[in-house]
Parts: sequence; structure tokens; C-alpha cells
Amino acid sequence: MSRRILLANLVGLFAIALILVQASMVMAQITAANKKPVLITADSLQYDQKRNEVVASGNVQITQGNRTVRADKVIYNQRARRITALGNVVIVEPSGETIFGERMELTEDLHDGLIERFRLLFPDKTRVAANGARRTGGRRTEMAQVVFSPCKLCESDPASAPLWRIKARRVIHDRKTRDVEYRNAWLEVYGVPVAYTPYMAHPDPTVYSRSGFLAPRVGGDSRLGIWIKTPYYWRISRDRDATITPMITTRDWPAMLVEYRERFKNGAAVVDGSYVNTRRRDFQAQRIIDAGSRGHLSGEVRYDISKNWRFGANGLWTTDNTYLQRYKISNDQTLQSNAWLEGFHERDHTILSLHHFQGLREDDRYRETPQALPYVEHERFGMPYRDWGRWHFHFSSASLTRWEGPDSYRASTQLGWRLPYIHKSTGMKFLASVNLFADGYYVTEVGRHSASRHNGFEGRLYPVAKLGWRYPFVREMGNVRVIVKPRAALIASTSGLNSSKIPNEDSDGFEFDEINLFSINRYPGRDRVDDGTRFVYGVNTIFLGNRGGQSEIFLGQSYQLAGDETFGSGSGLDRKLSDIVGQIQINPGRYFNLVYKFRFDAKDQQMPRTEVTTFAGVPALNTSLSYLLFRRNMNSSEFPTREEIAFAVRSQVTRTWSIFGGSRHNLASDGGILKWQAGGQFKNECCTLQATISRSFTYDREIKPSTNFLILLTLKHLGSFGY
Repeated sequence: MSRRILLANLVGLFAIALILVQASMVMAQITAANKKPVLITADSLQYDQKRNEVVASGNVQITQGNRTVRADKVIYNQRARRITALGNVVIVEPSGETIFGERMELTEDLHDGLIERFRLLFPDKTRVAANGARRTGGRRTEMAQVVFSPCKLCESDPASAPLWRIKARRVIHDRKTRDVEYRNAWLEVYGVPVAYTPYMAHPDPTVYSRSGFLAPRVGGDSRLGIWIKTPYYWRISRDRDATITPMITTRDWPAMLVEYRERFKNGAAVVDGSYVNTRRRDFQAQRIIDAGSRGHLSGEVRYDISKNWRFGANGLWTTDNTYLQRYKISNDQTLQSNAWLEGFHERDHTILSLHHFQGLREDDRYRETPQALPYVEHERFGMPYRDWGRWHFHFSSASLTRWEGPDSYRASTQLGWRLPYIHKSTGMKFLASVNLFADGYYVTEVGRHSASRHNGFEGRLYPVAKLGWRYPFVREMGNVRVIVKPRAALIASTSGLNSSKIPNEDSDGFEFDEINLFSINRYPGRDRVDDGTRFVYGVNTIFLGNRGGQSEIFLGQSYQLAGDETFGSGSGLDRKLSDIVGQIQINPGRYFNLVYKFRFDAKDQQMPRTEVTTFAGVPALNTSLSYLLFRRNMNSSEFPTREEIAFAVRSQVTRTWSIFGGSRHNLASDGGILKWQAGGQFKNECCTLQATISRSFTYDREIKPSTNFLILLTLKHLGSFGY
């Protein structure tokens, strides 16, 4: 026998409309006045006219809108308008929470009621358990004798205490404001009480962000002493927020740090800054140099104006040279700020940018630092014309000005044609290109430190032709495929293009390596030109394993056939036959990687540049090492002789525990250790504990060597606590 009953009452709440007897499944729909329909399914359904009750038994499910109740047995009392659910009761809320209980008494709309042996599971697996709970107003749930924890339970012993939990006599969960409030709460670690508070509140796990104080952080170092930060997070709106952080130190005046973020429909902006009224000290940090306001301002913004145009800006500025290092904001020695407007149209690209530089080294002078106001660049490529290649056009202009020193205003154009060709029978690849360059300058005070100065116009017009050749070979050698790619190019231009009347503003930081070996201009900018005629050659060998892994070796060199020697001593290009540049990369699998870059002087049998970066190991134990040797380039004042080595070791001891350490050393004659650090970390689904100790040996005016110690504890939903 089966029954289907539609219940409705005469006053508009519920009525019995239909009874069918033919199967073991019964479905009843109860409709309340001005309420969403309630659908009930069960294995059996009985109606007691005397008590005016509907009793559903066996796999009962009640659904109203997006809310669902499941139980072994459900009794609906029409007279009291209440639903009683018994045995394995489960309520699935529209917001994703799941409520469990042994017995529930609910109103007919399933919003309010009493729950015995209350359990609550949030979508992120956070759990709440209580002896009982009362829900009122469809939003406020009051619980007694409550346990709250986002930690997983032990699979072998679910009854044991989790890593951490909060026990409270009373907890109130407001579903509308999404707050969780505790009364007389203890924080327990593995069941042992470690902290007590009479009142505590935090957003429930469904909250993404909310205004309020964040967990304070405490730290210490030998520069600032003991410090404490108490951030306040301000959620201004859905697309705007700010964080205001007062910072109090024992060795300095209080500081204020502010960060503002905003998301636009077509972009975003982030601005942060800090301020402190304090004093600067001398190199030994003893004598006060001056006192006053110190701080910084930084920001980044990007906005897509249309599908073809976008705008952006980013920058960092500080009041003095050592403030950023002292307050651990940045270790940069040169701060660059720029704003740009960029456009894309099919094969065209246009950019207009402004650049501002602030040097923080002791010998930097702001009035002698150039500012690019503005820099303009436009590039366009033509459509390929059958088998005859295609043309391209490039224009750029730069205005570099100083308060004191030479000024330079440049406009440059490049018009070229590029023709690739592949010989079908042999597979040889050829590339021919012809370019015509024109540079125009207006300069002032060039050579201001010499006996004569130059002011006026300068210009040059010159062609550059390049013919390149490649011929790849492939051979199978067992489980390894070997690809050999010999490569050569002939590059020709006129000579005598570099004039002392044109200041070198953008080509000073030159370094000869495997990347720019085949470039038509190996200088990084436009103020200096790689002129004359040269022959460039190299070979690249690649080993590909059939089971994965790859290794690669590249060697290359150039020979100057004609032209002036414009590169200085130590550059690797100061003789007709250049130094050999190369790169070796070995990557047999995911647990080892080695990259070795070098420049070899065959005549003097020296290595002017050596770079080694390697990683080896498995998660249980791995190490990384980097070594850099850079001998002073007489053609560049930006990069003095430098030799450093750095290494780091990390071990994932277990799934949750890891330890790490490392250091950086200056191997020059006047060098030593630069920095070291060591620490460990515990991380699982509900908390992160990290302890780190480090020491920096930097001397820079008021900046002295310092030791830093940090313990950072992050509890899910409660925030971070640091010392």
C-alpha cells in the first residue's frame, strides 16, 4: 500500500487534498499562507485526526526553498504548527552550513526551534558542537557548553581532542551579521587549557572580510628594540578597504602605517605609506644628525580605458636614504616611479611614460639624478607579403633632465625589412634583415666637468644589415635525442657612430652575454651604437630524454671585422676576437636543476663572469646554491667587482613540519658574511606556527648589524599572533 496526501489547513496554512494508496513512498506538500511550499518525502506517512498530526517515518526529507531537513522520523503538529524531528537529524542551510542533532523541535517554516546534541559543520569543515541550541528569529542561534575548532579530528581516535579548540559556556551565532560571540571561553591545545577570556568574538567562517582589529603582532630587533603593531582593518565597501597600523617601539617614536586598496570595474589601485616623527643618527648610531618627519609613500594603479588602451602608475618615495631599511619596508638602493599610457591596435604598440628616480646610496645626489619626462615609444609591424617578409617601424623619444648637469632630448626612428627563409631540401634556416636608423639629439652641458662643454644638436643616420643562418641536426642515441643547432650571423654597419657629444644615459649598464650575442646592437639602450662589421657564431646542443629530463649547452663568440673599438676594457668585446660566452643547463628531472652561465677570456685564461644556480634534493631534504663572480667592467661604473655565494637548505621532515636555513657571503677581499637565517615551520589545515631567527651584517650610515627573532602563530578564523 502507498499513500500520497496533500495537506492544507482551512485558514490557509495546510489542507488535506489527496490520498493515494499504492506504494511504499509517500509524498506530501504542505503550503503555509504567504510562505514557500514545504515538500515532505518519506517511506511511510500517517495522519492522526485525533491529535491533528502528520507522522512521517523512514528516510524523511523536508524541503522548503533551499533549506532541507532529513531525519528518521518527523511529526508535524498542525494545531501547534510545529515540526518535531527525531533520530539522525540533519539540516542543510542555503548558505552551505550543515546542522546535526538527535532531536529538533522546529517551527513550520523550519527557521526557529530547539536542537538537542547540536553539531554545526561549516563549508570549510570548521566544526561547532554543543549540548543544545536554540534558534530564534531565523537568524540567532544560542548554544550552551560549546566546542569550536577548524582542525581535523584524528582518524584513529575521533573522540580525542584536536590540535586546538575553543571551549565556552555560551556561544551566540548570528547568521545575519555572521558573528560568533563567546562567553567565558578557554583556548585549549590538545585538550590542555592555555588561555582564558570572558568575552571574544570573530566573524563566522562564511565571512570573507570585515572591519575590526586584527591580531596584534610583537617583534624585536637591535635597531628598533621591542615593537608592537595593532592593525585595524576597515572594510569601506565591497570594492574598497584600508588597513591602519599603529607601531610602537622601545627605541623610537610611534609610527603609523596605512594601506588603501580599491578595485574598479576595469582596474585596481593599492596605496600605502608610513609616517614617524623621529631622529636620524650617524654611522655609529650615536650622534643625532637631525630630527623631524620621516616616512614613505608607495602605490600601484592600473585601469583599462578600453580594449585598446590602458593606464597605469607605480612608485615608491621616501623622505631620506635609510628610512626604508630601518623600518624593514624595502632594501632597494634606487627607487623608480613611473606612470604610463599604453595602446594596442592590431600589430601596433604605443606607450607614453614618465619616470622618476630617487637614489638612496650615500654618494647619490638627487639634483644630479636624471628624470625621464617623458618617454615615448611606437612600434608597428606590416603584414607578411607572400614570401618576401614584412616591414616594421619603430619610433622612440626620451627627455632626460636634471636640476644640475647635462640634459638630453632624443628622437630615434628605425625602418626595417625582415625576410625569413627555410631551404626545403636541406632544412637550413636563413634570416635577412635591413634596418635604417636615425637619431637626433639636443643636449646641454655635455662634458661639464671637462674644460669644454657642448650645447646644441647632434645626429646620426646609419644602416644595419644582418644575415643569419641556422642548421639544426637531430639524432637518436638510445633513450636520448640529441639536437645540435649551429648558428652564425654577419652584421654590418657604418663606423664612427659614437660621438663624445652625445651623453651616455641609457647604455652604461652593459654586460656581454649569450642573450645579446646575436643582437644588432649589444648595448641595452640607444645612446651607444654597436657599429662596424662583425661575424658572430655559436652552437647550441640539446639532450632530450625519452623519459623526461633535458640538458643544454650553448657556446658562442664574435669576431670584429671592421669598425671602432667602442667597448671598454673588461667588457669582453675590447678585442677583435671576443670572449666566449656560454650557458650549461642540466635538468634530468624534478629533483635536480643546474644553470651555469659564464664568460671566458681565452687570451688571459680568466673567467670575468661566472653565475651558478643549482637546486637538488627531494622534499625530505633539498638544497639550493647560487654563486656569482662579476669582475669590474671598465665600460660601466654601475657594476664593480663582485663575488658572492648563497645557499639554503630545507627539509620537509613530516607532512606538517619543516625546517630551513641559509646564508649569503661576500667573497671579496673586504667581504664576509652578509646575512644568515634559520627556522622551522608547522603547518596544517587549521594553524601555522613559524619561528625564524636571522642576522643582517649591513652597515649603511645609521643602519647597523641587527639580529631579528620572530615567532608567528596563525590560527584559522582568529588571525596571526607574532613575536
